[in-house]
Amino acid sequence: MTEYSRGSGFGRFVLIIILLLIVAVAGVWYYNKTHVVTAGDQVGKAVDALPAVVSKAADEATDKDNIDKVGDALKDTGQAASSALSKTGKVTSSAVSETSADVKAAAKKQKAQNAQDQKG
Repeated sequence: MTEYSRGSGFGRFVLIIILLLIVAVAGVWYYNKTHVVTAGDQVGKAVDALPAVVSKAADEATDKDNIDKVGDALKDTGQAASSALSKTGKVTSSAVSETSADVKAAAKKQKAQNAQDQKG
């Protein structure tokens, strides 16, 4: 005798997953169908929230701790820039001195070559 099976466990599992996906998609579709938000509504919310955001930003901008932190950061940045310019100036000066010495040596060599060419 053969026994009739209503389906394997895996088949039922796949069917349940498919049904859950269909229900989820239908729920999202229904929510989006009934929940309409226009661009004007979005702009209105943003405009309504603007005074609170501006007030918070103004409070943070006038907070003594924040001002002190900005001052310290600017001071550190100024010192770093000064140090970098000083180092750049030293390197540039050294490079110019070396180039000047090279140019003088080349001019002297050229002058000697010209003098030798005139003799011979």
